[in-house]
Amino acid sequence: MWYPLPLKGLRMDRSTKQWNALAFATLSVFANLAIVCADYSDLKPAPIQSQLDALHGQLDSAQRANAAVRIELEETKSALHDDNWLNQQRAAEITVLVQDVLEDTDTRLTLQGDPAMMGWSGGFHLNSADGRFRLNIGGLMQSQAMARWVGVATVDDDHDQWRYGFGTSRAALTFGGNAFGRGLAYYFEMGWGRGDPYNLTGTTTAFTARLWDAWVKFRPTSNSEIKIGQFMLPFSRESLVRPEYQLAVFPSLLEYRMGLERTAAIELNIKSETSRFALAVSNGSPAVFNAPIWGALDAVPPWPALEKDTLYAITMRHEWKLLGGWEQFKQFTSPPGSERGILLGLAGHRQNTERDFPFAIGGFADGVFWGVTGDVTLQYDGASLYGAVIYERVTDFAPQLKKLNMFAYLIQGSTYITNQTELFARYEAGGPDEPAVGGDQLQILTLGVNHYVDGQDLKFTADIGFSFGEVSRFMENTEAGWVVDRERRNQLLLRTQVQLLF
Repeated sequence: MWYPLPLKGLRMDRSTKQWNALAFATLSVFANLAIVCADYSDLKPAPIQSQLDALHGQLDSAQRANAAVRIELEETKSALHDDNWLNQQRAAEITVLVQDVLEDTDTRLTLQGDPAMMGWSGGFHLNSADGRFRLNIGGLMQSQAMARWVGVATVDDDHDQWRYGFGTSRAALTFGGNAFGRGLAYYFEMGWGRGDPYNLTGTTTAFTARLWDAWVKFRPTSNSEIKIGQFMLPFSRESLVRPEYQLAVFPSLLEYRMGLERTAAIELNIKSETSRFALAVSNGSPAVFNAPIWGALDAVPPWPALEKDTLYAITMRHEWKLLGGWEQFKQFTSPPGSERGILLGLAGHRQNTERDFPFAIGGFADGVFWGVTGDVTLQYDGASLYGAVIYERVTDFAPQLKKLNMFAYLIQGSTYITNQTELFARYEAGGPDEPAVGGDQLQILTLGVNHYVDGQDLKFTADIGFSFGEVSRFMENTEAGWVVDRERRNQLLLRTQVQLLF
């Protein structure tokens, strides 16, 4: 029992104060406990089943969320492995990026350690570091063995019916490429060959230094070109297929005489996806005319037509590609596995003489030569077919040649019997209608075989030709093996050739 003591005038000792403080703190603690107990007296413990139900609900929600996340992950994974996940815009962006990287790489190339600067890629080549200059180096060699039978001699009957021999019609080096950027291209081909492949000069067997092609080509736009120099006129398709890509050992006799051949010219080419057009202004064609008459005996071809006496010469050719690609029509053959193709061609040529005619007396002041031709080329993935028609007219070129009409046609086809061996046949007929120059009596059938050891790069060719008509002085060509005969079914020609192209 605690009794308060009077404070005034009384002095409490230290022990009494400590006991009073302890008693007060004890009462405070018990009072607080009583209040807390009163506040929680109404609370009852929650049932255990309710807690379990709440926990199950939370687990179910978590499972549903995990399932949704799993579905999204599977869809994303599938999209990442889908080949079509890149749309066109994305692909275009990547293409531009790759192109930028390649261009940047090209600008950083140096002469040291760059394998693309020189090497072999369809031929030997040298490149500058920035790609503005490129030189392609190639070569072509064609060597033949030929035998000919002529039943009746052209002059007398005292002659050997069989003749045989060996020769090399062409041994050439080619140089081409681009300079000062890809907008300027160049090409020239030089070497050794027949000095007169057209039988125009009388020196038909001479083997001499030759310049076949030499030109520079500018590209004003992406689909147009301007070519200046020496090259084949864009007339017959047979002349536009290079010698190494022919089927037979030599082109047809019609091509040698009526194909216009090479000359110096300027040419405009316009090309699209399905057609191309060529327009050439030139010195004219040397193929039709007899060079001894015009005084070109000491020249190496190509000669300007009638030398200085060509007033003008214009040649045009238009081609329509109905099927296939342009590259496949650079050759006549159609190897197994190649694309099918259809090509149509139409061409025309006209040239006039100047007034200072070579003949002082009896000449004509305005000689005219013009011609047209049409052709079709079909390629069948292992077989090919080609046909052409040519008509040409010469008027007022000389007293003895006031008018001359020439009409001819050619058809040839081929088929592969193995992946490397090809059989072919060619029939050509026609010529001039003037009896003084032999008449249109030419009829030649050629049968042959090509064996492609390594494509066109290494090829063996053999053919046999039968003359069912007559070969006139105007149409003969000793380079191709055909000479003058004066009776029908009077000549047989065997030819073989080995070709090396690089």
